Amino acid sequence: MHKLFYVLFVLFTLVAVNAQDLGVQSATTGIDSDARDQLKNIVKNKYSSGDVQRFWKSYSDLSISLIKYPEPLIGIKTSRLAKIEYVEMKYTVEHDYADLSQKVIIKKGTQIEPLKFTQLKYGLLFIDGRDQQQVNYALAQITLEPLKIVLTAGSPYELRLKYRDFKWMGAKTVPFYFDQRKMIINQLRRLYHINIDTVPVKLTQQGSMMRLNWGY
Repeated sequence: MHKLFYVLFVLFTLVAVNAQDLGVQSATTGIDSDARDQLKNIVKNKYSSGDVQRFWKSYSDLSISLIKYPEPLIGIKTSRLAKIEYVEMKYTVEHDYADLSQKVIIKKGTQIEPLKFTQLKYGLLFIDGRDQQQVNYALAQITLEPLKIVLTAGSPYELRLKYRDFKWMGAKTVPFYFDQRKMIINQLRRLYHINIDTVPVKLTQQGSMMRLNWGY
C-alpha cells in the first residue's frame, strides 16, 4: 500500500505541472492523447476501484494500532533489585533568555533548581505494563501517594479498560500513560542526568531533591 501512496504522489505531482508551449520545430507524427488526461484517468480509476480508499483505511488503522499498542521502548529492562537514590534537581541554562525588549533575564550558565521553589503535584512511576507484578505494584502505590503511571512497554489502552473502575486520586479510572519516543526519559537524562534504564522506578520529590525508588 505504501507503493500505491508513492505512485499517487508522483501522479498528482505530474498533473500539477503546467505544460510549456515550445512551438513547432519540425513536422511531427500524430501523438497519443494528452499525458495529463491519461494520468487523470489513472487516478480516477484508482478511486473508482477503491484502491485509494483502502490505502487511507489501512493507514488510519495502522496509526490507531500504534497508539493503542505502541512498540516497547528500546534499552529499558526489568530489575527488581530494590535501592534508593537521591538526585539534585538542577540544570544549567544553555543560552541566554531575553524578554520582549531583548533584555537578558536569564544568562547562559545559570543553574536552575526548580524544586527549591515549586512542589510537584504528582510523582512518576515507570513500569513495564506487560508485567502483571509491576502493574499490581503500581496500583498499590497510587493508593498511597499521588503518582502517575508511565509505561515503557505494554498497552495503556488495554490497561485503562482493564482497570477502568479502579479509583485514582478521586477519579474513577487510572490514567495509564506511555512515554512516547522516550520524551520524558530523555528530558530527565538531558536536564538532570537521571538515567532510567530499568523499571520499575518511582520518582518523588523530597524537598529540593528527587528520590528514586528502584525495584520493589
